[in-house]
Amino acid sequence: MKTTGGRSTKKAEQGVSSGFFKNVELTEGRGKINKPRFYESVVATLTKRLPESSLVQTLKALDKRFWPGEQEDLTLFGEQEVHRLAKSLGEPAGEAVEQFRDWKLQGTPPGKTLERLCIASRTYLPTSAECERGFSPVNNTDNQSRNRLREESLSSLLFVDLNGPPLDKFDPVPFVKSWIKAGHRLSSSWKPGQQREEVEPRHLWSILTKGRPFFSIFAVHN
Repeated sequence: MKTTGGRSTKKAEQGVSSGFFKNVELTEGRGKINKPRFYESVVATLTKRLPESSLVQTLKALDKRFWPGEQEDLTLFGEQEVHRLAKSLGEPAGEAVEQFRDWKLQGTPPGKTLERLCIASRTYLPTSAECERGFSPVNNTDNQSRNRLREESLSSLLFVDLNGPPLDKFDPVPFVKSWIKAGHRLSSSWKPGQQREEVEPRHLWSILTKGRPFFSIFAVHN
């Protein structure tokens, strides 16, 4: 970014050269910003405010981009981190360190144990950002009118909310057809005041779907 800049930087530079940016006329400011120094300041500020966690430091040993360039520095690099990661995941630590040593010094492909650690390293969440994103769906789902949801139901609803497709990509027709084929009633088929003969006690859901008034639920069970 300091040397070439990104797409937005190039658009801004084109706007400066033409004198217009998004149909807005540009005027000369007080002074120009030193781009390399500006990016260095941003990196330094983010590094200070968001220090690397111990987990991130451990996982960096399995990424070749962070390996030292000198062979002497590479000899013992990352072995403690691999040992600690293997123990935390229940893998044989000694075997993992040996395979890691062969990988970084001799260039051999990672063994089975080390490969499992590499796969696990790509699934770790280094920050709590993903959890933070889930707080709003939790508050929207487990609200005052739905505060009796079971943990299993709430977890399923949140999974769909966080990972499901947008509504414009969702086709409810197959699910509605399967719901009707299973013997459930349409919501539009309920008629107020409709009475039925007394039958054997059934599950609460089957009673509600047959249009029985709410107060008769207690009568059936009592």
